[in-house]
Parts: sequence; structure tokens; C-alpha cells
Amino acid sequence: MSLLILTAIALAFVFLVIFGALSDLSTFRIPNWVSYWLVILFVAQSIFLWGSTPDVLIFSVMVPAFVVNLAVGLVVFIVSLVFWGRGYIGGGDAKYLVATSLWMGPVGVVEFMVLVSALSVVMALLLKVSANWGFLIHEGRFPGFVRRLYAKFEDNKLPFGFPIGLAALIMMPQVFTA
Repeated sequence: MSLLILTAIALAFVFLVIFGALSDLSTFRIPNWVSYWLVILFVAQSIFLWGSTPDVLIFSVMVPAFVVNLAVGLVVFIVSLVFWGRGYIGGGDAKYLVATSLWMGPVGVVEFMVLVSALSVVMALLLKVSANWGFLIHEGRFPGFVRRLYAKFEDNKLPFGFPIGLAALIMMPQVFTA
């Protein structure tokens, strides 16, 4: 029964992450419910695994892993809030980043942020290089979201939810091995 529940949580995580990434890529919006459900699933999994996850030793005090992950999420929230306030990322991207980083833990969040950064740079470079062929994009038979993506890119806006989602999917083996 427990394996079934954990599998359902993992599948729901995958669905939400993919939905959020593709939604941001196609509409430049990540619905709030995606981030909210990622947090709810994290809490559900943490409660379900409460007794089986080892505590973490911090300053000679044993702290439950769930609390450490919440602390990581709080730090990411503060940094995301600063980035959002300065206009570097959108509000949906900030919420989505916090919700996904809750799952990563104190060690995995560093790797996750490096992946998000690297994938964001790759996406920006691909858009920059391919923007030189803009006449093919605007005159071609590409879906409307591709033309909107390039139009937003010209305004220095990127759908950061897409690299966040890809990084979360890449981190899945680490996240769901307990």
C-alpha cells in the first residue's frame, strides 16, 4: 500500500512539473494551483514518510528532515522574492521555483539551482542564436506560442518555468530515493 501511495505522489509530481513547465513555455503563465499542489504533495509525502526519514544533525540538535526542507524552501522563497521584486523573474516562476525546491532538500537544492541556471542559459542562447532566423519563425508555420516566445524574448523575458521544470525532472531520481 505504501509503495502505491508513494508512486501516486511521484506521478502527480511529474504531471505537475511537466504541466507547469509547458504552461509557462506556451503562455508565459504558471497557474497558482500547480505550485500549491506541489507544496500539498510535498507535505503529504513528508507526513507519510515521517518515521522512515532520518533526522539531520544541526548544531548538536536532531532536526526532522521535513523541517530542513522547509528551511531550504524559505531561503529559496526569500531569494525568489528579491528576484521577483527586481523584475528578474515573474511571480509564477518564483512560486514554482519555491514549490519545486522544497522537494530537493539541503544538498539537492544546490545541484537543482545549478541545473536551473545552466538550463536557463542554454535556453537563452538557443533563442538568441535562432532569433537571427526570425524571418523563418514569423513567416513560417510555427505554432502561435513560438512566435510569442520570440516576441517576449525580444523584450528580455524568458519562461523560466521551463528550465525549472526540466531541472526538477532531472533531479527526480535523487528526490524520490529514500
